[in-house]
Amino acid sequence: MERIVIRFVERPDFNDPEKMLKWFCDVFGLSSGGTDTIEEQILRNFTVAAAYGNRGLASSELKLDTDLARSTVIYHLNRFIDAGLLVKRGRKYYLRASEMQKAIEEIEYDISREMQRMLDTAKEFDRLMELSVRKNAQPIKGGTSGKGARKKA
Repeated sequence: MERIVIRFVERPDFNDPEKMLKWFCDVFGLSSGGTDTIEEQILRNFTVAAAYGNRGLASSELKLDTDLARSTVIYHLNRFIDAGLLVKRGRKYYLRASEMQKAIEEIEYDISREMQRMLDTAKEFDRLMELSVRKNAQPIKGGTSGKGARKKA
């Protein structure tokens, strides 16, 4: 099950691809703070691999500026999968599409499809609730006692 979290973050200077890379990590809730984070390095690796023919990368092939345990790298890769930016096929990981724009378009399509399913379910839920209320509703009987009750002559 994918869990896509999107945060509002002020857009970066569009002339600086490194700031844009950080922005994507921030928007998808992947940043751990600081500069040139593990998340930024991972995304950089995959956008470059995608630019060279959508090449997949194994966790051991990532060029990272830090010496992390393989399990830590895989943890971070799984976060990218949960965010919808990466997919895993066999032992390799891939950017979801051949370009970042296409990856975002695919995520948008997934979100739209899921929202439509939720809307359809909400409509059915409302219909069933209305039927339930009608079925269980007791008519309000005219009273003969209490304040404002009419006295029979």
